[in-house]
Amino acid sequence: MAKLSQIQSTKLSQNIALTPQLIQAIKLFELNNIELDEYINKEIIDNPFLDKDNGSNDEDNDKNYDENILSVNNSSTESEIHISNQESPIDDQSNIFDNSYGGDNSEINNYIEETVSFKKSSKDFLIEQVNITFENELDKQIAFQLIENLEGSGFLKISLKDFSIDIGIEESKINKVLSRLKKFEPTGVFSQSLEESFLLQLEERNLLNNSIKKLINNLEILASGDLKKLIKICNTDENEIFKMLKTIRSCNPKPLSSFDENDFDDIKEPDVIVKKVESKWIVELNENTLPKVLVNSGYYEELASRNLTKEDKDYLATRYASGKWLLKALEQRSATILRVSREIIRQQNSFLENGLAYIKPMILKDIAKELDLHESTISRITNSKEIDTPRGIYSLKFFFSKAIESVGDADISSQSVKIKIRNFIDNETVKTLSDTKLKDLLHETGIKIARRTITKYREEMNIPSSFERKKIRKLKI
Repeated sequence: MAKLSQIQSTKLSQNIALTPQLIQAIKLFELNNIELDEYINKEIIDNPFLDKDNGSNDEDNDKNYDENILSVNNSSTESEIHISNQESPIDDQSNIFDNSYGGDNSEINNYIEETVSFKKSSKDFLIEQVNITFENELDKQIAFQLIENLEGSGFLKISLKDFSIDIGIEESKINKVLSRLKKFEPTGVFSQSLEESFLLQLEERNLLNNSIKKLINNLEILASGDLKKLIKICNTDENEIFKMLKTIRSCNPKPLSSFDENDFDDIKEPDVIVKKVESKWIVELNENTLPKVLVNSGYYEELASRNLTKEDKDYLATRYASGKWLLKALEQRSATILRVSREIIRQQNSFLENGLAYIKPMILKDIAKELDLHESTISRITNSKEIDTPRGIYSLKFFFSKAIESVGDADISSQSVKIKIRNFIDNETVKTLSDTKLKDLLHETGIKIARRTITKYREEMNIPSSFERKKIRKLKI
């Protein structure tokens, strides 16, 4: 009987885990702020007691509402937060995401995998190409950050010098990655000007010659209408100029315009913001995109007091309870995102202070253990949220990478080791550095790593062996 009881208890806990309320809470964790706003708009349509805070200061009207309030001390770097304690007509499941739940999460995870779908956008398409093209992890991260800085048209108009300073990587390295990105589909994406985009598109179609190249590089003269000057520059006649113009018009001035779902047209709004105030890193939720939901208790009480049928009263009670639960779930979502983000930033202080080469190795378990949360909860939060830092906008997922054992007090990430290897090789003098010598140099800096691992990382970065580098150097001389 004891075994049967245990089985029944396990089944019961699994059933509780998949209540409609918990399924909704899980969905909320999966969404970023923009997606959350769309979700809430749909909920408002279905629930007569839900509304959004439009920022009005109508005190009399506010008395009728319960609202989701997350009280955060933004002047502190502590992870502690206070959530308003509101009554709810449904059972209290406030700690639904912590480790106190003893049931099996596999059924919940399967539910999420089956129900969460993604519509491929221009960004998704580019990310897929990055994953196929780049093997080196650092190159991938640079590429991902360049994607984040694209305009809706597909152009990259940022200052690479400023970008280099922001992420702490030399500009020459960024240019190498960018040159490969400019070969991506759709042709012309990552161009730094309209002229460059046209040149790339015509080159792919084998339509590029010196005359049309000169015409494209002098579009400002074309705009002024000085046809004679163009004829002279291109060393051709008027008919040929018009033929070339027709060819240029066949190019796409906005390479990403072919996508129905272009997620670069929207202003990039992160879910979390990090800024340095004096000597402290402050982590805040982005209030500009975080929707504030209200439940109209006064309206519910007014309707419930009327002479209604039992069926109508049950419907009203269910809708009202659903609204109250949504408020509770939103508060828990905000609180958990903030806790996780603050802990990530606490552990990645070196990255913020010094740049990409100093990112600390970290796994989901590190954050989960520190905050007493399930790893699955950390995964859901970090998989879809972005954080704005002084070094750029990053996915929270970005901060999790492999660890390399160190002789000192702390491990370092594989990304950091690769950067150090590349820096050693870039600064070679007359004598090229063998993998054994690189191992010794890393050991001197406190990094314990095998020679074969050095070889593996070097090959992943497409860096030739010391013998091949020596031959290349002689040929250049």
